[in-house]
Amino acid sequence: MKKCLTVLSFILLSIIGYGQIVSFNGEYFKIDTLYPLYDIPSHNKGLSFPWEITYGPDDSLWITEAHRYRIWKIHPGNKGNRVLLDLSSFTTFNYYNPPNGYPAPQGGLMGLALHPLLLSGKPYVYVAMVYDVYPTTGTPNNSYCSGSGSVTNNPCYYKTKIIRYTYDLVSHSLGSPTIVMDNLMGSNDHNSGRLKISPVPESDGKYHLYYTIGDQGAGQFNNGLRTNNAQNKDVYEGKVLRLNTETDGDSDDGAFSQWIPNDNPVQNSVSGKINAVYSYGHRNAQGLVWAHIGSQFVLFNSEHGDKSDDEVNVIRAGGNYGWPKVAGMCDDNYNDTDANPNNDKLANQTIHNERSFCSANNIAEPLFSFFNVNGSAVPSSGSSNYTWPTIAPSSIDYYDKFYIPGWNNSLLVTSLKLGMYRLKLKTDGSSVDSSSTAQITDTIPYLHEYRIRDLAIAPTGDTLFLAIDSSGSTSGPTGGFTGTTIATKTPGYILRMIYLTILPEGAKLPPAPKPEKINTTLVFPNPATDHIHVLCRDFLQAPFHVQMFDMSGRNVLTQTFFANNFDVPLQNIREGLYVFRLFDAQGTLVIIKKILVISR
Repeated sequence: MKKCLTVLSFILLSIIGYGQIVSFNGEYFKIDTLYPLYDIPSHNKGLSFPWEITYGPDDSLWITEAHRYRIWKIHPGNKGNRVLLDLSSFTTFNYYNPPNGYPAPQGGLMGLALHPLLLSGKPYVYVAMVYDVYPTTGTPNNSYCSGSGSVTNNPCYYKTKIIRYTYDLVSHSLGSPTIVMDNLMGSNDHNSGRLKISPVPESDGKYHLYYTIGDQGAGQFNNGLRTNNAQNKDVYEGKVLRLNTETDGDSDDGAFSQWIPNDNPVQNSVSGKINAVYSYGHRNAQGLVWAHIGSQFVLFNSEHGDKSDDEVNVIRAGGNYGWPKVAGMCDDNYNDTDANPNNDKLANQTIHNERSFCSANNIAEPLFSFFNVNGSAVPSSGSSNYTWPTIAPSSIDYYDKFYIPGWNNSLLVTSLKLGMYRLKLKTDGSSVDSSSTAQITDTIPYLHEYRIRDLAIAPTGDTLFLAIDSSGSTSGPTGGFTGTTIATKTPGYILRMIYLTILPEGAKLPPAPKPEKINTTLVFPNPATDHIHVLCRDFLQAPFHVQMFDMSGRNVLTQTFFANNFDVPLQNIREGLYVFRLFDAQGTLVIIKKILVISR
C-alpha cells in the first residue's frame, strides 16, 4: 500500500448467546451469522457463493446465490428467509457440470440492483447472469476451451445477459422478465458483474443502470492469448456500461438502442451509433457504488489489479482507466526499460512505458492504489499468486452515517484475501485521509480471516451485512501473502456485524465512549410538511449535524446547523417515511426517530 499496512489482530473477547464480541482498531462489534439451510445433502448450511447483498427499502436483504442461480430474501433481524426466484432453468448448462468438461464461468448469477422507487411506482429489480455457452463451431467457439493454471491458448466463451423483473408488492414475487441486454461476452474468468442504479435522476431526468463487465481474463491462464479489448471502445469488455432503467422512445434497430441512453459518451467507430460504454480500460471491476459527497453524487469502483496495484477509481463519463497498458498509477512500475524482468508485461503484453501511455491517452489515475509497489517488488508470473501484493477487492460501499464514530465519509472495500478495508476520505472526497487515525496509514483493516464477496449497510448505520464466499479456491485466495491458504471462516454465510456502544459485563473495556445523549431535545411537527423544527436543550453543543434517510437507506438530506434552535427545510423531500438523525459537535448521536413527510 502507499504507506505501511497496519495489520491488527482479531481479538476474541467473549461469546454471548450466538454471537461473538470482537475488536478491530479499538472498536467493538458483535458478530453472528444469517443463513438459509443449504438444500444439497452433501453440504451443511450456507449459500453456494453469495455474490450480491443489498439492503432493500422493505427492510429485507436481497441476495444473489451465484452458483445456484437463486435470489434470496433474508430478514436482517429475525433471520427469516426464503427463495424469491430460482433462475437455474434460465441457463443452458448446469453450473456444477458444464458441457464438455469446460471450467465453469466466474460468478454465474451476479449483480442485483433495486430501482430507487421500488415501492413507489417503479417496482423493478435488475439482475445479471451468465446463461449460455458458445458451441465448438463458429466465431467465437469453445473448441479449445480448457481450464489451466498457466498461460495457454484455451479460451472459454460464455454469454451473459441483464434482465429486469417486476416486483409484485402484494404477492412479494418477481415476474415479467424483460431483457435489458443480451449476448454480452462471458468467460470462466473476469466477468465482473456488478450492477448499480444512479440514486437520483441524472441530468436527463432519468435513472440509469451501471454495469461492470471485465476483460474476460484475457492475457492470463487459459485465456492467455485471448485478445484484450479493454481499450477497444467498440467491444463491451473491460468496461463500465451505462443503460436505461426503462426503454426510451428510440426505435429498436437490433443494437439495443432503446436501452442505451442517448447522452452516453461513446460512439461506435464504425456505425457512429451511441453505444453502452460509459468508461473503459478496466480489468476486473467487481465493486461499484454511488456516494453523496458535498453537493454531488460520485461513482466509485474497486478493481482487481494483476500482480499488484488493486484500484479504487472515481468513474467519470468517457474516462480511460488504462488497462492493459497501465496498472494502478502512471508511475512506470510496469515497463520494459529497467533491469527488473518481472514488470515487463501486463495481460501477457509487453508494456514499454506507463507514463507515456498515460500522457498520450489522458488516463484517469486511481483515487487510491493498494500496494503501489515499485518495479523491483513486482513478483514473477511464475510465483505463487498467494504471495502477490494484492488484496483482491471484491466490492465497495460508502458509509455516510454518523453512528460509528469516525466512519462517516469512508469507503469500505471488501477483500477476497483479508476481509475488509476502510478508506477514510477527505471532506471533498478527492483522496484518502491518511491522518484520520492515530496511526498514519491509508487503510484501516477489519475482519481478517474472512473472504468477503460483498457487503450492505443497514439504514441505521449500526450494522454491516457481509456475504462470505463459499471457498478460497480462486486466484484471489484467503490467507494473505504467506504462500499458504487458510480455509475461509463461515463459508457461504451472511455475517451480521453490529457496532457496540456498551459492552457486556466482563468484557475488556475500550476507552470510554461518549454516551448517547437522551435528553429533552424536541423534533416536531410529525407528520411534517415543509420543515421540521429542532429545539436542543441542556448540555448539547453546536454545531449539530442532521441526516435523513429514506426507507431504502439512501441519504436524502445532510445539513449542519450552528444554533440550538433551528428549522430543517423539507421542500425537496418527497412524501414518505424517513429516518431522522441528529448528532452534536462531537459526533455523538443525540436522537433518532422516524418522520412522516406528507403533502403540502
